[in-house]
Amino acid sequence: MALYRLACLLPVLLASLCAPAQDAEKAASTQQQNPTPTQLEQVPRVPGIGSLLRGFNAGVTFSGVHDSSIGWYNVLTPAVSYSISKHYSADASVSIYPYRLVENENPKLQSYPGLVAEKGDMGDTFLGLHALFDAHAIRSTSTVSFTLPSGNSANGLGAGKATFDFSDHLERWFKQTGFLLDLGGGDSSGLFNSMVTKEYTSVGPLAHFQAGMAFWIPGRASVQSIAYEQLPFGSQTVYTSAGSPGQPAPPSASTSSFIEDNGLTTALRLPLTDRMMLSGYYNRSLRRHLDTVGLSLTYVLRGVERPKRLSLIDRALREAESGNP
Repeated sequence: MALYRLACLLPVLLASLCAPAQDAEKAASTQQQNPTPTQLEQVPRVPGIGSLLRGFNAGVTFSGVHDSSIGWYNVLTPAVSYSISKHYSADASVSIYPYRLVENENPKLQSYPGLVAEKGDMGDTFLGLHALFDAHAIRSTSTVSFTLPSGNSANGLGAGKATFDFSDHLERWFKQTGFLLDLGGGDSSGLFNSMVTKEYTSVGPLAHFQAGMAFWIPGRASVQSIAYEQLPFGSQTVYTSAGSPGQPAPPSASTSSFIEDNGLTTALRLPLTDRMMLSGYYNRSLRRHLDTVGLSLTYVLRGVERPKRLSLIDRALREAESGNP
C-alpha cells in the first residue's frame, strides 16, 4: 500500500517541479478576471437565503431602521426558501415590527395629534417564485410575487387583500462590475423595492423601473446603487401610518400623486461568516422628500461554503485511495 501511494505521488511531484510558473500565474489571473458573482436580488429582505443550488434553507434578519417621517423602529424578518434547481426557486417571508411609531388617531390620548408606539405589529406575508436564466453575457431573473393579507393595513403594513407583482431583473457583468435593470408591474407598492421598508402600502395598478450598478469588493462584499421610479396609473387606495414630514397622513382613499415615487437606493452587503451577513442601505425618496437608513444582521441555516483548495499531495492521495479496490 505504501509503495502504491509513493508510485502515485512521484509523477505529481515531478510535474509540480517542472511546470512553468507562468502557467500558475495565468490561471490565477483568469480566475480573478472572470468572477462568478452570486445573485444580488433573489430575497433582498433576507440576503443569502436563496443562494443554494438545491434544497431547503431558512434564515432571519434583524434590522434597525430610521425613517425621517416616523423615526427609529426595528424589524424582524424570518424567511424560508426552497431551490428546486439552479434555475428555479421559491421563498416566503414576513416582517414583524417589535417597536414602531404610528400616527395617533385617538383624540382622547394626550399625544393627539402626534405619533404613538405600536408593539408587535406584523406585515403582509410575501411569496416569491423565481426563474433564473444565465446566457453568460446577460443574467435574467423573472419573479412572480404575491402577498397574503396578514399585515395591519391601518398602520400601513398591509394591503388588506392579496396582491401580485411581476418583474424581470437583468444583470450584465464586466469583471467585478455589473449593470442592473429591473422592469415590472403589479397592483401594490408593497412588492416593489422590498429591500427598503416603507411607512405605507398602496393597492392599485402601477409600473416600476430600476437601473443602476453593482460592485464586488474584496472579502465577498458588494455595493449596489440604483435609481428607481414607481409610476401608478388608475385609482389607488393608500394605507399609511404617517404622512410626509410636517404633513398629516392622507386618508385611506387617495390620489395617485401620493404613490408616485422616485429616488436613489444604495446598499452594502458584507459577509461575516458563511452563515452571517451584515448589510445596510440608504434610500432617498426625491418625490416624497424622505430619507430611510437601515442596518441589518442576517443569519441563515445553510450558508455557501467557500471552495477549499487541495494541495497536490492531498489530491494524489485521494485519487489513489479512490482507485484502490
